[in-house]
Amino acid sequence: MDRKDIDQESKNDFSNRVNQQTGRTSSDKVITAKFMTEDQMNSWNNGGYILIPGFVDESFCDDMNLEVLDIIKSLVPEGSAFSHAYAGEGHIAIREMKPNPDAQTIEDEISKLFRIHSTGIFNTFIKNENLLNILEDIIGPDIDCFLSQFIFKNPGAWGQPWHQDSSYFPFDREPQVAAWLATSEATLENGCLVVLPGSHKESLHEHLPDDREGSNYGYTEIKDHDFSEEVPMTLKKGDLLLFHSFLMHKSYDNKSKSKRSAMVYHFAETGTGFGEIDSPTNEWISLRGRGLND
Repeated sequence: MDRKDIDQESKNDFSNRVNQQTGRTSSDKVITAKFMTEDQMNSWNNGGYILIPGFVDESFCDDMNLEVLDIIKSLVPEGSAFSHAYAGEGHIAIREMKPNPDAQTIEDEISKLFRIHSTGIFNTFIKNENLLNILEDIIGPDIDCFLSQFIFKNPGAWGQPWHQDSSYFPFDREPQVAAWLATSEATLENGCLVVLPGSHKESLHEHLPDDREGSNYGYTEIKDHDFSEEVPMTLKKGDLLLFHSFLMHKSYDNKSKSKRSAMVYHFAETGTGFGEIDSPTNEWISLRGRGLND
């Protein structure tokens, strides 16, 4: 299979675009809550995240994992030439840059699948009333889902370096909220997510290109910070982690022999401005409030 690394110039250009957001701040706190518990509100305000164990049952995760494989198989023909990205039927798949010597199928070569929240079980999840209730306490009554990505953390895959999601979102208001659903168990060995509690209170930091040879396109890294207080988020299948778009987070490398998978959504207030040109990975869908009547 012919692989070509992403050149340094492309990595620098991407990093420069991300760094146009450097210095932005988000001071919003949840003052009163209709749906959150007091512990959840304190966790959000102080730590920048909320963990909800067992948000869905394991069978729901199994169904989601199967449905995403059907999309990948329809999108990327077996034996196709190497490409950094594949697009079709409204979806975008990103291939893992680091070779997987044990790959048996095309999904073993995929890093992320974007734009799937308008269909099937992925759309069912974002209409969950319990999810929308907590999002309303954070964002307000007008809620859109604008981004979805299924993450394949295949054996041997590198983790993503420390970053803040809002650096990728040139929006006119904040925060946005990520909803990270563990569709498999996430452990220290298989590359779980890691957060830096309280870092959502800081401004957006400079993000430098990921300097590992063969790193995935779009990986940037915060280096001007002390991360000694990091907290690994070991999750069981079906656990849900909600986190602030300014929260610094990363993931460990997958040193296991099994895949770690997660379904990740991003939510924003309806009417959020995204500048002159929106990202091709975004698809804005209104879920609650005035956007349903536009």
